[in-house]
Amino acid sequence: MRIQVLLLISGGAIGTVVRYGIFVWIQRAMMHSFPWGILSVNITGSFLIGFFWSLSETFSFSAQTRLFLFTGFFGGFTTFSTFALDTMQLMKAGEYKLALLNVLASNVIGILAVFLGYQLGKNIAGLIK
Repeated sequence: MRIQVLLLISGGAIGTVVRYGIFVWIQRAMMHSFPWGILSVNITGSFLIGFFWSLSETFSFSAQTRLFLFTGFFGGFTTFSTFALDTMQLMKAGEYKLALLNVLASNVIGILAVFLGYQLGKNIAGLIK
């Protein structure tokens, strides 16, 4: 159990630092209000998680290596990549309706949740002030 926690902590920390570095670099380079940095991280993370997923299947990565990479590193790098991997696994299994449901629900409900959380936070902040 201890090794799993250390793998998660180290993978997550490395992924977070890499995400921040790429985000800052891209966002400064683009000098634009559109979130190019996060978009770049999400797309890069999605590509890399797919790439390493294929390697893990081909080379039978150990459970510890998969834990470090997929839950730790990519979890810290971008949860979007994990969402993309889950969707791809559903598609690979022929579960196209579930894959579409995952895409729609994650995006629509996710945006709605951000909106509701924002509104709740504003309301609570207004009560505290």
